Amino acid sequence: MVSVRNEGLDRWVGAGLISEEQARAIDAYEQAQLEARSPQRVSPAIEALAYVGGVLVAVGAAMLVGQFWDDLGVGGRIGVLAAGAILTGVVGAVVGESDPVTWRLRGFLWALSAAGTTAAGGLFAFEVLDLSGEPVALVAAGVGTLVTAAYWRLRDRPIQHLLTFVGLAVATGTGIAWAGGEGGLIGLALWLVGAGWAWLAWQHRIPPAIVGFPLGAALTLVACGFVGSQFEWLAPLLGLATAAAWVGTGVLRNETLALAPGVVGLFMYLPWTLGYFFGDTSGAPAVAMLSGAVLLGVVVLLVRRGRGGGDKAGGARGGHFRPLTHPPTV
Repeated sequence: MVSVRNEGLDRWVGAGLISEEQARAIDAYEQAQLEARSPQRVSPAIEALAYVGGVLVAVGAAMLVGQFWDDLGVGGRIGVLAAGAILTGVVGAVVGESDPVTWRLRGFLWALSAAGTTAAGGLFAFEVLDLSGEPVALVAAGVGTLVTAAYWRLRDRPIQHLLTFVGLAVATGTGIAWAGGEGGLIGLALWLVGAGWAWLAWQHRIPPAIVGFPLGAALTLVACGFVGSQFEWLAPLLGLATAAAWVGTGVLRNETLALAPGVVGLFMYLPWTLGYFFGDTSGAPAVAMLSGAVLLGVVVLLVRRGRGGGDKAGGARGGHFRPLTHPPTV
């Protein structure tokens, strides 16, 4: 046991205020309090064993269902998958969060639990409800999204945030496809989901914003490609406008999280737009060079404005903007 006895105790003993026995008793008490407050660290070996155990549960459940498919019956197949989902969910709930190891472990186990629930839901839709195709995918994605969203609600974890977002996007796409919607309509719906998610994250309604905003912004850019499967002319224009909007937001708010997807989107959709509308003419590279020159000029102006003082609030003007990288403490 390492002593926490400080010089103050020695001075009090030397001054005759307390005895040596009292000083040792105080030292022992403070040491016990320190150990009680200090969380017990989980070793990396235990963390690795937990990951392996979770994977084995998932693999074992899948192998049981596959190996004894005919013998298990419908209830047995769904029951094995559900049991694996429940087991990993319960273990994730009881591991606690004494340090980063268990923090990561809980998110991993709950991700496995959501995956097992998704598989059980899809199997239920196929075997019991006698569905096929998009309805099965919709049921599976819907059930999995509800479960992982519940886990995310219990504990705010990036992996649960990601799985909820992906599940919502998949459910939206498959639902529209089931209703007869084609690629263009699916793309526009996904664009709205991504834009809405990014806006809610920007408003700190979907924490953490540093995870939610890039996910939503990325989906808006990917969705424009889906639009192109039905409306070829609209895809590059919508993609370019979306990328420009993210760049403009990043510049006006001095927010890298908004600027980064915008720059990526410009690399994706500017060549597509120029190639589609200008073809192999010399106008396309000329427009690209001119656009680049204008952007570089904007950069110079922004740098000079920053050196001259500019907005002392860091680029956020007019209002109640809070940086995405520093969400409010709850």
